[in-house]
Amino acid sequence: MNSKFTWLDSYFYNPNLIQKCLAFLLLPLSALYLVLAILNSKFRKKQDFKIPMISVGNLTVGGSGKTPMCKAIAKFLKKECLKQEIYIVLRGYKRQSKGLKVVKFKDEILCSVNESGDEAMEYAYCEDISCVIVSENRSKGILEAKKLGAQVILLDDAFSKFHIKKFDILLENTIRPYFNFTLPSGAYRLPLRYKKKADFVALEEEDFLRYSMCKENMKAILVTAIAKPFRLYEHFIKARACYFFKDHYKFKKEELQNLLKKHNCDTLMLTFKDFVKVKDMGFKTQIIELNIELKDKLKNAIKKYIKDSDEACKN
Repeated sequence: MNSKFTWLDSYFYNPNLIQKCLAFLLLPLSALYLVLAILNSKFRKKQDFKIPMISVGNLTVGGSGKTPMCKAIAKFLKKECLKQEIYIVLRGYKRQSKGLKVVKFKDEILCSVNESGDEAMEYAYCEDISCVIVSENRSKGILEAKKLGAQVILLDDAFSKFHIKKFDILLENTIRPYFNFTLPSGAYRLPLRYKKKADFVALEEEDFLRYSMCKENMKAILVTAIAKPFRLYEHFIKARACYFFKDHYKFKKEELQNLLKKHNCDTLMLTFKDFVKVKDMGFKTQIIELNIELKDKLKNAIKKYIKDSDEACKN
């Protein structure tokens, strides 16, 4: 695939005339979605779990870098704030299980990627995170984390959970949606004005830097099932061919074998989120490392929050 954008990426971020017209035709649905999103964020009693909690979220649909940001924060907390038990709670999107499930505890992975979801399993391989819990009900997940000994909890994609007392970091990328509309006319899940509800709006290139690394390999095909695959654009030319699947897609072994055979290749070039779904299939793989570097302003805000939270919990 030679195009930098998938159709959906193009629709949200670089629409052609037809896509612009479609966006305006869908505005009545966006208005309905907007009302429902606002109602869903109100009328719930605030919960204080008496433990430091940092939420990493965004206003748009997927692909803003929440996973590498959470991993970067976990690494920073472990190194700078001397927190030994960093837990993460997330929904576990597209997993083939229901309810609360402990994916990792200490150094032991307790379930399969099908049960956890790809993002949760990626966290499970992060040595700076002691425990990974998936739960549709974040409050139950937080209580389980406290029960298991969490000292600080990271919440992946919980900005909209306004009923939970937490430190909200809202990611804002350099590439922004073309329209400031909510779904389906635009990429926003919540109104843009909700940005004011964040405790810290983290601006890409100002508060954090995003970078990725991968060596060229003309015996590899790049295969990915992440949101916004155009973020891997610099690596497209490093493989013989590129294939994009929908976000969280469950790869099939035969399907990947056929793609390798088609291009006479022997290696899959993947992000780690993709790798956890194919690691037991026997393929030769090459990882595209996706990393985030925290800048001082964001680091200092996190440090201050942890310090203030610790003092509040003592009183």
